[in-house]
Amino acid sequence: QPVGNFGFGFEEAYAKAYDPFLRVLERHPQVRLSLHYSGCLLDWLTEHQPAFIDRLCQLVSKQQVELLASGYYEPILPLIPEADRQGQIAKMRQTLWKSFGEEGTGLWLTERVWEPELPSTLARAGIRYTIVDTNQFATAKPWLPGAMQVHDDAFWDLLGSYATEYTGHSVVLFPASKRLRYWMPFQAVDRTIDFLRRLQREEPVAITFADDGEKFGLWPKTHHWVYEEGWLDQFFTSLERERSWLKTSTFRDYVKTTPPNGTVSLPCGSYEEMLEWSGGHFRNFFMKYPEANTMYQKMLRISRQIEDGERGTGNGQRSTSAARNEGRKASLWEQARQELYTAQCNCAYWHGVFGGLYLTHLRRAVYSHLIAAEELARQALCPTPRQPVDAGGCVLSVSDIDGDGQQEAHLTTAAMGLLVDPAEGGTITEWNVYQPRINLLDTLSRRHEPYHDKLRQVQAQPAASGGGSVVSIHDALGVKEQNLESYLVYDDHRRSAFVDYALQSLPSIEEVVRSTWGERRLWSLGPYLLERTVSAKNGQQAAGVTMTREVSG
Repeated sequence: QPVGNFGFGFEEAYAKAYDPFLRVLERHPQVRLSLHYSGCLLDWLTEHQPAFIDRLCQLVSKQQVELLASGYYEPILPLIPEADRQGQIAKMRQTLWKSFGEEGTGLWLTERVWEPELPSTLARAGIRYTIVDTNQFATAKPWLPGAMQVHDDAFWDLLGSYATEYTGHSVVLFPASKRLRYWMPFQAVDRTIDFLRRLQREEPVAITFADDGEKFGLWPKTHHWVYEEGWLDQFFTSLERERSWLKTSTFRDYVKTTPPNGTVSLPCGSYEEMLEWSGGHFRNFFMKYPEANTMYQKMLRISRQIEDGERGTGNGQRSTSAARNEGRKASLWEQARQELYTAQCNCAYWHGVFGGLYLTHLRRAVYSHLIAAEELARQALCPTPRQPVDAGGCVLSVSDIDGDGQQEAHLTTAAMGLLVDPAEGGTITEWNVYQPRINLLDTLSRRHEPYHDKLRQVQAQPAASGGGSVVSIHDALGVKEQNLESYLVYDDHRRSAFVDYALQSLPSIEEVVRSTWGERRLWSLGPYLLERTVSAKNGQQAAGVTMTREVSG
């Protein structure tokens, strides 16, 4: 449940998935597994469902459940600075220990986004093992033990666990089965048990299932199938019945008794659907969606500012008044860091079939926390030394703000901050108002998405189920209303402010809405050249930027 989600979203997920899953698990004490709850969700559960936390504590104390750590606010770990990675994981591990007596030596890797330097991060944070999807091991197939590989027409499974390292720091990786991810809970229990039976070896071998808890009740049609029809209860009953050859285990207990089956080095990756959405690499979302990159680069700037500010706090001996001032600053930096951590929640930075970046309330929440962190940092730095230009509280700077190798102009006042981007036609791409913590230009251009093509090919009809199974969300495309494809309109420019055009005649509102007025433009937006100017008037400095570009007649 991401930062910024509506309260009824939490309530529905709790009622349909989290609570009934735990109730079934409590009835099957011989089933042992590892669970992960994000810090955002733990905060909500602690406030609104404290009895659930108590029940979870009981399962942990009986060692039936292991709780996995993560970054507290569920960031994509490779995308945030190392100091933030360590801080987020430490906050989660501290919470798990304080609330559950859980060490948190295993980690749920958010969206299973892996990059090669992560072993160093995880080992330094006290993490010993994590889970990535089997497809991420594909490039290492020739060097993986053949006996641990299971091939058939539909899937490739990798059994066991594998050590990986970076600069001498190592962690253990468990490959999560795509087959089990697609079958559970959508196929009949017997099919999964029959497959597991075929995996038996002379020596015990592990196969890993790891996936979203929401698919057990919250995903379309799953609550009826999983609980009312009893799939989960039947599955857990089968696991207990087959205990002579099939055992469940937490990751922690497995690594205590079983060494890795080999070593591996993995490239950047994630689960297959994520790679499809992102064009093969998660960071491509920032190329496809400059709006996501704007949030991301703002997050990185604030993180650097906090890191630099905290380094400058509390050095050397000071007087009592100076010490109080330093204490105030340290408190502000800590508050700013917590706001930053909250804003690093991943869901609004990327887009899949469930919404993500397209959900305005998630973007708004990220910006709210980013602006709060920025304002707290400004307070901690006040008065700020060596400002480029200061005229009546206004500061104008020119630098590469968005990481595109070109300079942008950044204007801040006591009330707001604006970003002017010459490469985007000299438009304002970010307009933050500090008091209400709103980015007035938190907009999103309408773009073609691959699933739009599927939408045009299907009619609005319910997904059929039968044959002892429910249609997997991986295979079904739901359409909630007729003629939805008629709303698919695409923009030919970024929806920022003060876009300059020369027009032969004004378009109609309908033409603007449907982006069909291109033939009316004598010239469209394009990049500008930026020149920063400083002048003196009446004994005060004034700063400005001049932007120019040539257009054909």
